[in-house]
Amino acid sequence: MNNSQFFINLNLKKQKINFIIISSGQTTPLFTKDINIEKFINNKKILFENIDKLLKEIILEIERKFQNIFVNKVNLMIENISLNSIDLALKENIENKSISKSIIEYLIKDARYQIIKNHPEKHITHIIIKKCLIDGEEYNYIPFESRCKNFIVDLSFIYLQKTFTSEIEKIFKNHQLEINKIICTNYAKSLLNIDIDNVSKAGLTALEDSNLNEVSITPKKKGKMGFFEKVFHIFS
Repeated sequence: MNNSQFFINLNLKKQKINFIIISSGQTTPLFTKDINIEKFINNKKILFENIDKLLKEIILEIERKFQNIFVNKVNLMIENISLNSIDLALKENIENKSISKSIIEYLIKDARYQIIKNHPEKHITHIIIKKCLIDGEEYNYIPFESRCKNFIVDLSFIYLQKTFTSEIEKIFKNHQLEINKIICTNYAKSLLNIDIDNVSKAGLTALEDSNLNEVSITPKKKGKMGFFEKVFHIFS
């Protein structure tokens, strides 16, 4: 799809599905279509069957309209009535040792693991570092190599229901669609200062990692920052 992004926003709040294709750096989408799903929003089986049917129709429409666009990747956006998150304050007594990257990595990795273990029904989409406290003093960055007794980091784990995302993923696989990223639309919209209901803008903003306090949870790829490299780069 060259530099274009395909977004499917399942808006459970307004009971609609938004299909969007937009080029990176652009403000006007190449393609948009909004479809009302109010009739079957309360019946998950019928909802998924209709999403499957709609997806097939939309892909055909896009590829007929744009001969240079082949749809093989999608960004799944899900908008709930409200944003769901698990907020944690993690404390580590480091006994006057220096704050190291390994300490931060351990805290975030362990917290994520514990949530996945105890809440297997939740799909974590975004991890946000809200703030850190060093011996009671608040920082909006991590002063690596500083010595302290107690280190506390406040994290917010934004999640979607895994049973729901898993079913959508199955539908995408049936159409040979690879998921590029799963995005919580409520969170993506919170990143916008103006035009906060602009789904395509919110989607692109979330893809561009505009929130400097968000920790990437994607696997490391050549030329890109890995799981914790981004947050270390930002907070150093």
